[in-house]
Amino acid sequence: MRILELPEEGTPREWGRFHGETFRGEIQSLAAIRVWLCTTAGKMGRFPDRASVLAAAEAHLPVLARYDAALHDELVGIAEGANLTPAEIVVANHYTDLRDLDPEPGRWQPAPEGEPDPGGCSVIWADSRTGRILAQTWDMHATAIPYVMAMYVPESALGPEAWLLTVTGCLGMAGMNGARTAAAINNLYSTDATVGVVWPAVVRRALREKTAPAARDVILTAPIGSGHHYFVADRKQAFAIETSGTLRKIIFRGDADSYLHTNHCLDADVAAVSKIPPTSTTHDRLGWLEKSVGAEAVRDLPDAWERMGSQDGWPRSVCTNMSTPENPHGSATCGAIGMNLDTGEVWMQAGLVSHVRAERFRIGV
Repeated sequence: MRILELPEEGTPREWGRFHGETFRGEIQSLAAIRVWLCTTAGKMGRFPDRASVLAAAEAHLPVLARYDAALHDELVGIAEGANLTPAEIVVANHYTDLRDLDPEPGRWQPAPEGEPDPGGCSVIWADSRTGRILAQTWDMHATAIPYVMAMYVPESALGPEAWLLTVTGCLGMAGMNGARTAAAINNLYSTDATVGVVWPAVVRRALREKTAPAARDVILTAPIGSGHHYFVADRKQAFAIETSGTLRKIIFRGDADSYLHTNHCLDADVAAVSKIPPTSTTHDRLGWLEKSVGAEAVRDLPDAWERMGSQDGWPRSVCTNMSTPENPHGSATCGAIGMNLDTGEVWMQAGLVSHVRAERFRIGV
């Protein structure tokens, strides 16, 4: 598994250039794959051609600049280091949300900014006997597997240190910071997608916060462009938030010892502006996880990791690979992350995680 440790000294622009230069070839390849997948030729998107994808991506850059200048600078730095345009890096980061956006520019709407309210990924949350566990698989087009990496963001004036699961060229997808605030995500398919902030920037911005309530409010007030389920937690509190292009709803407030989520909405209002692709395995995966956790509570991080690697019911299993020689971009488990918020352990691995030992890190005091 690739590992990127951003230098302790450096501006966000310099962090981005370091990232881009280190994985230039990989970033160029992943961006090209995702631009193509957003087109009708790629069969996963609705845009007629490359130019229209990049025009839509370009429209997201001012939103990111207004949302967070440092993360905008870092994304531009990645583009500079990788010899790509910032729009191409937006596609590498924001692929799932771009895929939901109407291809006609005249129908684009700006994402709303909310007010605080007190593929196929699977999230497991458990208040176990060995600490608070947050874990998730990350399922995406199988051709993303070679680009999965662990990234370390050092402590700076912006916020605490953090370890994140990500892909080359991406600001970050899930992780935990030195204050032991953690974030995980599931993709949701919105029918009301808007031009919003690239979603990995929301994850990075939330992981600057030292408490779960503060991270929650970052997500609730962000101009998010399309559907995601965000789970944020610290050692005392936990929150789950479902979003669409226009809605943000808290659906869990830490009032149970465990919580599970896959790729369909649990909130009726968000579900009304979302869809489930006909090939999705989301209900199968949630059903298996509910049965598994119902039979025996999650004991510890190794136990959560083992459940994330389950192939029961293959190929409609928690850990799966539905790609074929005819469809190499089919959905697959491209990686996973598991975190113990009490011990500071962070486990990550690329690809299928069945019977695979994770790369192991530790963070916080």
